[in-house]
Amino acid sequence: MSSTIREFATRAGAIGAGAVLALASTATAATAEELQELNLRAWDGETELLSEVYAPDGVHTATFYDRTNEYVGLPQIAAVAGFGGVDPIGPRIDLPAAEGELRWASFHRLGGGSACLFHAVDDRIVRHDCVLPERSNGGRAPAGLADAEASAAIDAVVERLDAAWAPGTTAERLAEVYAPDAVHSARYLDRTRSYEGPEEIRTIVRGDSPERIGGRVDFEAAEDELAWAGVFDAAGGAVCLFRAVDGMITRHDCVLPING
Repeated sequence: MSSTIREFATRAGAIGAGAVLALASTATAATAEELQELNLRAWDGETELLSEVYAPDGVHTATFYDRTNEYVGLPQIAAVAGFGGVDPIGPRIDLPAAEGELRWASFHRLGGGSACLFHAVDDRIVRHDCVLPERSNGGRAPAGLADAEASAAIDAVVERLDAAWAPGTTAERLAEVYAPDAVHSARYLDRTRSYEGPEEIRTIVRGDSPERIGGRVDFEAAEDELAWAGVFDAAGGAVCLFRAVDGMITRHDCVLPING
């Protein structure tokens, strides 16, 4: 499978999912599916629904290669919502959450293949954190699903990646799957940490490769390039985007639902 999203930030993206949810404007969503569909409508032009979707102090972030844009509260979120064009693809992946809370990840077509983590409390989204595979002044074309040949090539890279993150790994072993100038970034709730090259990436490998939750999402990409995403059990559920060129990972960008 595969997916993509729009860059939600300065250029703000939204969705034309055409999802018709039979909820009055005074109703609240009870499930992740309902909240997601109502949110898609809100980002597709029905911005009056934002107050039914987000907590008054809800936070939306969009993390690019070069910066994170943060929007706090309904007025700021409304300022970047409503432009249409997100087009989610692939599965919504539900994550463990405390009673009265919901957590899930979703993937989207636009922006070259992107992903978001959501956290809702009492039927309102309190966090909506996205990672996008481009710089903030970029503009990648929408990406569809990868074909079978590309997915098979991704399988081979992922197998090498899992082996490289094994306990006791070395920078040399990581260099077998990461390009010399590869960047791994981790966007936490309060900051972003970045590591460049196998030597720096080695400093954060603590044990076994994190287990994937749900299916991998494979995106179509330029010739000689591979792109994919997945949700992992790190920090209770983190979403990561990967890009590889000539079989070597060049970007490995994650959003984690904890402070750094």
